[in-house]
Amino acid sequence: MNRKWSSLLLLLVLSVTDAYLLAHPNLIGKIGVLIYKHHYIRNFPRALLTVTIVVGVLLAICELVYRFAQKKTAIFSYLTLTAVSLFWFMYVLVTFSSFSYRITGKAFIYGAHLLPVILTGLTLRYLIKRILVNEPVNDALKDEKRGPEGLKGGPKA
Repeated sequence: MNRKWSSLLLLLVLSVTDAYLLAHPNLIGKIGVLIYKHHYIRNFPRALLTVTIVVGVLLAICELVYRFAQKKTAIFSYLTLTAVSLFWFMYVLVTFSSFSYRITGKAFIYGAHLLPVILTGLTLRYLIKRILVNEPVNDALKDEKRGPEGLKGGPKA
């Protein structure tokens, strides 16, 4: 199986798992979802749509940066996206450690933790991939920087 297809399949399986976990809190968690108006995770199709949109948008951003940005810009972009997703994970970790969220059920808590982990893994994958890939050297640009004096044989008269 192709690596790209297997990576996309893994993202799909993780997204479906995350949506399932977010859509199945215990009774107290369901009441909390209703009270705080979390319509985007009220049932499995909505949770799946929400998770798929978040993962899909980040995947599109990462792919566009990988294809169209220079290496330094891409690395900086991936480091920024990784920092944001790690910050989000830390926020979820602290928030769901409080008593009011601890009683919402283990599945809901694991689902809340899984989405930032998916996003962090995705950005780190692209970061490592971009670091390991060498930039193609364009000889025409190199010659322009040197100018006509830098060429073998000097300037032509």
